[in-house]
Amino acid sequence: MSTVADSPEDSTTIDLRPVPATDVLILGGAGDLTDTHAAEEIVAPAYAADPATALVLDLATVTYLTVEAVIPFVSLAHRCAARETSLRVVASEPVRRKLTSLGLQPTLAPEPPPAES
Repeated sequence: MSTVADSPEDSTTIDLRPVPATDVLILGGAGDLTDTHAAEEIVAPAYAADPATALVLDLATVTYLTVEAVIPFVSLAHRCAARETSLRVVASEPVRRKLTSLGLQPTLAPEPPPAES
């Protein structure tokens, strides 16, 4: 039986495995989200976060969501995809229905809160 080991002098080996997120940033909204400005305030902290920080967009207590308020969430999802940042969307039933009706299920992939599962 033979064993192959990397030489300590071999500095050409590069580990290409994804680095797990070191932090989680929870972005939350509640009640009615009726305009772009309110949604922008929710996602604003994500733009200052390190790309290795996993993001959770918590819309579990949002009862009403307008099309205008969805725009910043879609922008965030595109940014996360481009930067390979993890984004998880937890959403109430009304929000999931709205996102599905807008065809955004593939983009945002909303999942029910644990209590609704």
